[in-house]
Amino acid sequence: MFYPAYINLQNRKCLVIGGGTVAERKVVSMLISGGDVTVVSPDATELVAFLAEIGSIRWHKRDLIQGDTNGYFLVCAATDFITINSAVFTEAHETNNIRLVNVVDVIPQCTFAAASVVTDGEVMLSISTSGKSPATSRRIREHFEEMLNASSLYTLGYENGKPVSVGDLGLPYPVYLLLNNRKCVVLCDHKTPEIQRRITLLRLCDANVICLSPDEVKSQDFENAFLVISTEKTYLENCLENDSQFIYELLDDQNAGTHFTPNLIIDDDLIVSISAKNGNQICQTEDLFVKLKHLFENNGFGAYINLLGTRRSEVLEAFPTSKMRADFFETLIGHVADTSKTCCLSLTDQNCTAECLFNWVRHGKIDQANTLITNLLNEQRAY
Repeated sequence: MFYPAYINLQNRKCLVIGGGTVAERKVVSMLISGGDVTVVSPDATELVAFLAEIGSIRWHKRDLIQGDTNGYFLVCAATDFITINSAVFTEAHETNNIRLVNVVDVIPQCTFAAASVVTDGEVMLSISTSGKSPATSRRIREHFEEMLNASSLYTLGYENGKPVSVGDLGLPYPVYLLLNNRKCVVLCDHKTPEIQRRITLLRLCDANVICLSPDEVKSQDFENAFLVISTEKTYLENCLENDSQFIYELLDDQNAGTHFTPNLIIDDDLIVSISAKNGNQICQTEDLFVKLKHLFENNGFGAYINLLGTRRSEVLEAFPTSKMRADFFETLIGHVADTSKTCCLSLTDQNCTAECLFNWVRHGKIDQANTLITNLLNEQRAY
């Protein structure tokens, strides 16, 4: 499981290596969160080039060179070249100790994974399947877009097919942190429900959790820490003055830390998080939270995503390109025995009785679901 965090990117330096469509989405998501964005790439999409031309970002029109990652808060490698992406991770994370580093589609070289995001400019929803089913994440995102009459990062930056300016919407930057065996320090006088909720999440993510009281804490306790959670900013003041590398959450001032933990709906590896731009939307998000909690919790999504995750390696082996894999998962998720019906993943009808993969899994028909996956894979192998 990944740890959901909404990063405060306002005026923080962000670096994107690469200029293709994936890099473009990274740039857009950073800009709407107020990031100070630099792109390094010999070429770029029309939108990235346009944003550089109008001064919204910096674009170094060249290949990566040693030292490019120095001084950044967050780094993302989104090129088509494994060696370049690996070099970015090595320099940024292992040499420069930058905590937030993402190499697209290479989980072992990530400290965070990107979220699938929907926003109407005021409320933000993000979805993660912990890397097990991007296709399911996309389906849920599209449902949210329709439900909120909102936009995803796939549509921001264009109007009528032409690039347009992307501004700071004052929204956080949602990510999912990979905390397996990473040192995470929790600093508190006593374990309030909010602190306990975070400790539970950290442990579910297999983090190395160290709980300390302010009276006993020493500066060396923060050495090599990846993440720190503190109930009060004063407990961390000395460490922050020393330009510590860890990211941190302050429960007494959500905007003063590097990130905060949003409201969450969790069903195993499905995580849906909700945040509002400001206090005016708090009631709106609370109502939405209750609605989505009813829709997603204990409704079979966790088991469904887990099944797709267990078969994912077979799909990766059977299909040589990412497009072929994506097409297969779309076919699989959309498969319904009665071709006159469509699979809605119970998003539009929780009482749906269609004979589809999702309903088989949520009603315990795992063997039937696995047989369908095997048959479709065998058809592909025969082809």
